[in-house]
Amino acid sequence: MRVFLIGVACLLGILVGCSDQTEDIHELKKQIDQITIERDSLLKTIEEERASHEIATNQQISDDNSMITAKDIEQYPQTLYKKITLDIDGDGEEEEIELYVNAGKMDNGQFAWDDGQNWLLVVKDGEETYPLFDDYVQLGSIDFGTTTFDGKPGIVMLKTQHADKIVQQFTYDKNEKGYRKETVYKKENVNDHFNQTASYAFFEEAYELMATAFTKKTLFILDADEPALQDPQERMAIIEPILSDVRHAQGLLEIVAELNQEMNVSLEGVIALLNEMANNPPTVEQMNQLKSIHNTFKAIETDDLIMKEENEIDPEIAEKLQELGFIVNEKRSGK
Repeated sequence: MRVFLIGVACLLGILVGCSDQTEDIHELKKQIDQITIERDSLLKTIEEERASHEIATNQQISDDNSMITAKDIEQYPQTLYKKITLDIDGDGEEEEIELYVNAGKMDNGQFAWDDGQNWLLVVKDGEETYPLFDDYVQLGSIDFGTTTFDGKPGIVMLKTQHADKIVQQFTYDKNEKGYRKETVYKKENVNDHFNQTASYAFFEEAYELMATAFTKKTLFILDADEPALQDPQERMAIIEPILSDVRHAQGLLEIVAELNQEMNVSLEGVIALLNEMANNPPTVEQMNQLKSIHNTFKAIETDDLIMKEENEIDPEIAEKLQELGFIVNEKRSGK
């Protein structure tokens, strides 16, 4: 009898154990079912986001390759930032290409920048106006230059915002009677990383800034008397306009280097020089260095600044820039 009771007790223990395992298995199955439901929901969300991104991308492509027709502009931003005249539509008369920004100027002529501004890039053709860009840019700016695309005049616009950079080109379409916009470069788009034509426009713009800064504006330093150079405020008033142009040119040259591997010019050295001269009375060595830069730019002939067929800066100009330390390394192609 005792053996029988022990056997019954063991059997009951096994049955209870089986019951507990059954409950565990049931609970595990419920967890698996819940995970499956969550997985299916996540996959659905991913698919919906992918479809939404595709629609947004297609819309962006449509927007980036759009036609801009004449339109009345109700209100211009506060200040004219830049202006170029060019016969861009081939009718024999020059149009006015103007860039406005909603920022005022201070007494020293510098802009009172905020965290963001409204910018307007517009082409004026008689009574008609074509707003190529009209929007708010936060922590960034708009700039433009002119160049040719397949022998046809065009406008190249650079938009910087936060760490992003976008280059767009505008050409006039006689059939559509408007300006066709095309995005030719985005910093995050590796497939459109290089664009030689756009690089030429920005290099030419940067060179004009350099030429003005190092010839006309530098004379104010070279001709300044000793008291003016010793006085911190007077010295800053003389040097800051030069620094402003050189910093602007450096920003454009950074874009050039990104768009075109064969053209790599840097003004970091001369920016450091000008900063030292602004912070402290310039030494004789610094004045001689600046005078050398001034004389070099006065002697440079710029009829053919860029040899486009060879995709390079004119060799004589490149040599002079190299002597000044503005070209920091040889071409990446190995030449």
